[in-house]
Amino acid sequence: MEDKISVIVPVWNAHEYLNRCVDSILAQTYKNLEVLLVDDGSTDDSLDICRRYAESDSRVLVFHKENGGQASARNYALERVTGDFVGFVDNDDWIFPTMYERLHRLMVEHDADVGRCGDMLGEMEDSPSEAEASILVTEAREYFGLLYQDIWGGHVTDRLFRRELIGEARFPHSKTIEDMRFMRILLPGIRREVATDEKLFFYTIRQDNTSKVYARTYVNAYERAEEFQSRYEEARERYPQYCPTLLYKSCVFACSAMKALIRRKDRKSPEYRNMRDFLRRHRKDILKLETLDWKYKLFIAVMG
Repeated sequence: MEDKISVIVPVWNAHEYLNRCVDSILAQTYKNLEVLLVDDGSTDDSLDICRRYAESDSRVLVFHKENGGQASARNYALERVTGDFVGFVDNDDWIFPTMYERLHRLMVEHDADVGRCGDMLGEMEDSPSEAEASILVTEAREYFGLLYQDIWGGHVTDRLFRRELIGEARFPHSKTIEDMRFMRILLPGIRREVATDEKLFFYTIRQDNTSKVYARTYVNAYERAEEFQSRYEEARERYPQYCPTLLYKSCVFACSAMKALIRRKDRKSPEYRNMRDFLRRHRKDILKLETLDWKYKLFIAVMG
């Protein structure tokens, strides 16, 4: 029996983009799909659009819940998937017709837990050339290091996962980096990833997108700093070879968040104190980092 792929789409006020997104999923050359549209408390007509798709295509399942954010909507769907493989598409993005057929075939051929394709910002134009594609297979140990240090990004939307890999794992609540935190949970169980450089996933940057909004404040830098600091503390005990990179990234994002909070005259906030305390605690090792720019070292040396 052919494997089923479950595609999870969190939906929130996506009137302008939703048709393009769902049409691209239903147009997949891989036909054994279930598409879970989770309306996360939209205030526009997104839920009505979802319901029309369910009426016209039996593969579409529609759910409605109170607004809880993207991680909450994805987790709601993960409790309900029945597929052998799971993919994630955001409601303002869209995918090339062969994306899931291609990733599924590569994963089966290489016995991989994760398949990944290239992505791009912009319109879908010429069909990517499968014949000219480069295929990269990355084994567990190398893969762990690359994602744990965030050398390779931890996005889930350009990937396909075996459902058994996900198991009971769920997206931690986060305003901007839920993908990164979710991949950290999955990492110990990933034996192998297979990737193609074909650009099969297409994304949009909306000005009202949550991540875009938070990127203009301290929040994105703070959450990244917090995550890298958590990884650094863990790595000191378990993965010392990753410590320099993690400490470097902890510093860069912590300084960025602190500077934004200083501009807000918010030095007494818990976020500011958390960043300051980490930098103070590890100041000696930070100042030894050869890769860290002197401007960061000066800020850390004189910070209040």
